[in-house]
Amino acid sequence: MNKQILKIAAETMKVPIEVAENNYKELPERNAFYFWNPVRGGIAVIVGANGEKLGASSGISFDQHLQAFVDGKRN
Repeated sequence: MNKQILKIAAETMKVPIEVAENNYKELPERNAFYFWNPVRGGIAVIVGANGEKLGASSGISFDQHLQAFVDGKRN
């Protein structure tokens, strides 16, 4: 995985890079990665291979988050 993608994820979630490295899954069908902060109330972020990202609070399900990313929402 590209170090820049890890950096974007860590900065967005406001966690050390090690947390991002240990809590992600690849979304090959979307050319992106899903990262989450494992603490209660932690946010998640989807980062595309091009560096575009969409963060979401813990109240948003993975499916809702992914659908918003697929629909083109970014922050």
